[in-house]
Amino acid sequence: MLEKPKLLRAIILGGVLIIVICFLWPGMPWMANHFGFALPGKGGLPYRVTTYVGRAYISHRTCAYAGWCQSTSPDTRPNPMCWKEEDIKQSPAWPLVQVGKISSLFGPPYALMAPQSIVSSKLTPTVIYVVFDTSCYVSYGLSGGS
Repeated sequence: MLEKPKLLRAIILGGVLIIVICFLWPGMPWMANHFGFALPGKGGLPYRVTTYVGRAYISHRTCAYAGWCQSTSPDTRPNPMCWKEEDIKQSPAWPLVQVGKISSLFGPPYALMAPQSIVSSKLTPTVIYVVFDTSCYVSYGLSGGS
């Protein structure tokens, strides 16, 4: 068992940590979108990721719970957030290979995928996919040209 001073110190540090998180939480969507990490939940993927060969990729389908993309439900948007694997298999992008990861706050990282033909020919992909789960691939388009 911990000594009383160590227990008191642990309780105080835990309380300070909770207070800091409460103050930082409203700014988390901005930080997630700016730095390219995911927040917990289905709408937690960032708007912009910059993890593949130093290039920036954006998606207008998700924004880590920031207010500017929360005006409509993800299920009622004209372009749904998720692509199914079956749909991607019918496109020239298939097969996909993992080229990186998107780190996640309070969870495992998400796989970052790109078309194998583009990666093997050492070209810059114009579209990459983040695998949210086995039935949801979120597409991101190259930002700033090729």
